[in-house]
Amino acid sequence: MPEGEHVHSHTNDPLEMAELIREALIGELDSMSDLAGTWHMIEDESIKNKLMEAITFKQKTVSALYEGLQASEKKAWG
Repeated sequence: MPEGEHVHSHTNDPLEMAELIREALIGELDSMSDLAGTWHMIEDESIKNKLMEAITFKQKTVSALYEGLQASEKKAWG
């Protein structure tokens, strides 16, 4: 398989689901860190406000992913 190509599959296995969610969570946290760094460098308040809105949405996404991770781990470990 060429580098960068992904295999599309489905799973009902709680541990595999947890791993997929962990990967998504890592991506969201990295993205949120990038936005926070950008926010810190910009001086224009109106742009900073928009970036803060985006960061707030990311926080909600991270929270939902974390809840999904907890649920999948609970299914795996009881």
